[in-house]
Amino acid sequence: MSAPLNYYLTELSTLPSIGKRREKFYKKLVGERVIDLLWHLPNQLSYRIFANHVEDVTENTLVTLEATVELHQPNLRKRSPYRIWLRDSKNNQFELLFFNAYQQFLQRVAPEGKKIALSGQLKCERTYNQTRYYMSHPDFMGSVAEIQNWIGPERIYGLTAGLTRSMVASTIDQVLKSAKELPEWINDCQYPPFLESLKKVHLPKDYEDLSFTNLSRQRLIFDEFLAYHLGMILSNRRPKQEGVQENLYTPKLANQLESLLPFSLTEAQKKAITELRTDMQSGRQMIRLLQSDVGSGKTLVAVMAALDVVDQQMQAAILVPTEILARQHAAKISKLLEPLEIEVALLTGREKGKTRDQILETIRSGKASVVIGTHALIENSVIFENLGLVVIDEQHRFGVEQRLALSQKSKTAHILSMTATPIPRTLVLANHGDMDVSILNEKPLGRKIIQTKVISADRLQEVVEQLKLVMSKGKQVYWVCPLIEESEKSDFAAAVARFEMLKQIFGDQVELMHGKMKGPEKDAAMQRFINGEATLLVSTTVIEVGVDVPQATVIVIEHAQRFGLAQLHQLRGRVGRNDMQSFCLLLYGQLLSFQSRRRLEVMRDCHDGFKIAEEDLRLRGGGEIIGTKQSGVPKFRLCDLVQEDPNDGKLLEDLFDKAHKMATEILKNDPTLSSPHGLAVRQLLILHEYDNTELLRKSG
Repeated sequence: MSAPLNYYLTELSTLPSIGKRREKFYKKLVGERVIDLLWHLPNQLSYRIFANHVEDVTENTLVTLEATVELHQPNLRKRSPYRIWLRDSKNNQFELLFFNAYQQFLQRVAPEGKKIALSGQLKCERTYNQTRYYMSHPDFMGSVAEIQNWIGPERIYGLTAGLTRSMVASTIDQVLKSAKELPEWINDCQYPPFLESLKKVHLPKDYEDLSFTNLSRQRLIFDEFLAYHLGMILSNRRPKQEGVQENLYTPKLANQLESLLPFSLTEAQKKAITELRTDMQSGRQMIRLLQSDVGSGKTLVAVMAALDVVDQQMQAAILVPTEILARQHAAKISKLLEPLEIEVALLTGREKGKTRDQILETIRSGKASVVIGTHALIENSVIFENLGLVVIDEQHRFGVEQRLALSQKSKTAHILSMTATPIPRTLVLANHGDMDVSILNEKPLGRKIIQTKVISADRLQEVVEQLKLVMSKGKQVYWVCPLIEESEKSDFAAAVARFEMLKQIFGDQVELMHGKMKGPEKDAAMQRFINGEATLLVSTTVIEVGVDVPQATVIVIEHAQRFGLAQLHQLRGRVGRNDMQSFCLLLYGQLLSFQSRRRLEVMRDCHDGFKIAEEDLRLRGGGEIIGTKQSGVPKFRLCDLVQEDPNDGKLLEDLFDKAHKMATEILKNDPTLSSPHGLAVRQLLILHEYDNTELLRKSG
């Protein structure tokens, strides 16, 4: 490791200005290494002006003055301040106030009778007959010779208890004096070199220097993005594994199924199937994310991939997050594969005793070619004869360990993760940069755009009257509520209360379903709705994912302002699953905030899930974009990918995309990073701690 690089990796506790005494404060603020401190960039700028005397100063501005020390007045009581009286060039008297003062230090820095320089925020108190000027704890105080250092722009850093602005700024300046330039790892002449960039961002001259348009700041942000993508790609390298053989098979069963379908596959489905098939024939383990808009047919793509492994006398396992969805998948896929005489097994937590033993035996013996289940598939008692494909539906709803547990039931099984939540390109790169990605962005032919209306809850009776008309024609309706029971702290219309109210109007046509019901109760309720015995289903968000009832043409979402855009889009996707016109009614029940109103407007005006996801990213920030904490934008130390200003957001997204392309090109030209340029890239990875990347890639 080179000496210049070693310096950046030095522990901060070894620096004289920090030592063991302040180490814990810096560790809390930035980290343990010199480079961690240098990446702590200024976030604000203030200007210190020079004034000849206090009467020239605008109150509460940062000012630098020359003054003569007149008198030290030690604090007379414990809580009173230590005072120093001074006179400016016009003989105006003012005070310096110090609480918990170190008297010997103050007498040494500001001896009586001596002219000194000082800088800080000057305050003023006016009464009817006099004006009092004072300054509490000056930022700087010392020799008149230092006065030029305290005039002009001053950078401001984020702090923690135990550190001051001047301490952090002084330490950074000392560190930069000893730092050396590193070999260049980016071939882009628009950016200044690494060390020059560090020095410039720590000496801003104006507010423009703090913005993302500043090339030095851009350079450092781009470095971090580049290191991130390099680390992700390196973790994605999958050498040929023992047991995964190159196999240019002919997809017999998949072709048979396609010929039996009463409709044609979309071009996006065909493309995704080809991408999956290419992976599975390559001799390397497939690890791919299939992301789609709601209702784009991702399940059928997964079934086609499953048939390809069944063709090879292997099994496919489909892991789904809820029992309702597992049973629905099992019923639909069994019916789909019945003409091909392929056995489908269903395993959930509800199967017990002999029934469970029989299912486990069909899986162990290989009799069941396609196995569908919930978390029950992860249990140690589930043993596959020859598992060739693992499909993880709604992958973001499973923890990394859960996904990994199923994939490890076969070291050679291909892995297909799926999500019906559209993900912006930035998030795909950020969260799934270590996976190959296929996208379904087409709806099946004949589907109509769902008409979405935003309606005040005051018009509830009008909505009910319209539902009477819809249901009289044999169409079905979802009514979604955000809570199960009434709460004293909220005015939410609970599902139970809304069910009772609607039942008085529609009688036995109304069914209720929520997460606290037992499995058989939920099955019975859902089955009545699927069979058409019930035409109105009142539910919580348990119907958000996967539920497919083609005759349902209206969904009412109560208190819609309480839902995120991604969840609203998922819920809207429960209707519009046939060639009939469908409707989504978004009821709101209170004064809307700007963000809430904007979300509802986006849902009303936009039907492209990927555009909705982009807007969701902007409105909700880097938290639970997809609906779980593990799925948000990764935290970068030099910037946040999510910005309030659209121009800043676009600039960073472009940088992020550019870094991804550069990382791909670097590793394509120098896979082992052994060339002179590759060795420079290694130093970047070490700085950003991506040199030993071991992501749980196989979990999807």
